[in-house]
Amino acid sequence: MNQAVPHNLVKQPQRWPLVGLLLLFLLLTACIGGGGAAEEAAPETALVTTATLRCTETCAAQGQCGTTADGRIVILSRSASAGFRDHDVLLANDSVVTVLAQQPYTIQDITGVQSSLNFFVVQPAEGGFTSWVAGSCVEPIVQQ
Repeated sequence: MNQAVPHNLVKQPQRWPLVGLLLLFLLLTACIGGGGAAEEAAPETALVTTATLRCTETCAAQGQCGTTADGRIVILSRSASAGFRDHDVLLANDSVVTVLAQQPYTIQDITGVQSSLNFFVVQPAEGGFTSWVAGSCVEPIVQQ
């Protein structure tokens, strides 16, 4: 009678517990492990907003804005990364931009006191290149 049943069918039931455990593991991983990544991504998505670049007293005191030879007030920014020097982009004062991202930057004053300043990746409202601007020069536009 054993000869009538092929040997490969006799061994298959031994695999079912392993398949069941694998499916249970995948189900638990999908239910438990997926929530954290979605929560971390949400603030970045919510950050996209409209703002105005302004040469405020704080912005000027940090050396992040200035005046061109023809008298225009400009905001100094960087194309590659956040920073207080080596600016390579000039943006018009009072210009409207889209804020795409944000990064905190630790700064230290002359007395050694540390604080944090946000830098923002901005893009002109009409589109084009992006650059990093100090948070002290960015004023969010409140939508009503």
